Amino acid sequence: MHTVESVDRIYSRYSGVYDLLFGKIFHSGREQAVEMMDLSLGDRVLEVGVGTGLSLSFYPRNCKVTGIDISEGMLAEAEKKVAEEDLRHVSLQKMDALDMEFADDTFDRVLAAYVVTTVPDPIRLVREIKRVTKPGGRFVLLNHFRSTNPAFGWIEHVISPLTKRVGFRTDLDLDDFVRTADLNVRLIKSVNLFGHWKTVECVNIK
Repeated sequence: MHTVESVDRIYSRYSGVYDLLFGKIFHSGREQAVEMMDLSLGDRVLEVGVGTGLSLSFYPRNCKVTGIDISEGMLAEAEKKVAEEDLRHVSLQKMDALDMEFADDTFDRVLAAYVVTTVPDPIRLVREIKRVTKPGGRFVLLNHFRSTNPAFGWIEHVISPLTKRVGFRTDLDLDDFVRTADLNVRLIKSVNLFGHWKTVECVNIK
């Protein structure tokens, strides 16, 4: 079972090579997820699990973007991008996504990219995202979910205990997750290689 401390430790350990491993291959999904947010002038945006900041260049500069992550190593890499690309509209904070320090109804839009299956409690994560998102605001979850193909799904179930050791699980069922998390889904799109990842756009109903 993952803990917040183990997630911090795992991702800080390979923060220096994260972009090489997961940058280009997941680039399309990040870009499409930001586009799906349909951002407007002056929107307050939160990116949960901002990691090394691979999504930051996609945000329009007329929005105010806050990125949080539990891993100091990942945030250090993101800070470099903010400085190098002069992203003055972006601020970064170390924070636990399962216990955010923001007030209720703070953000117009929220993105959690490749985060849902890395945290110890995905349902608690969604509850926190709903809490900090304004009523009627939108949040987008970009993630891998268990394949609906029986053979692939079985493989993902079998290997999930192994992948947890490197920071993520592979056996989360999308339909079960949507139902349990009580998501008001507006749109689901397949992205990335072979479409095995999904962008799930939700409207925050309070």
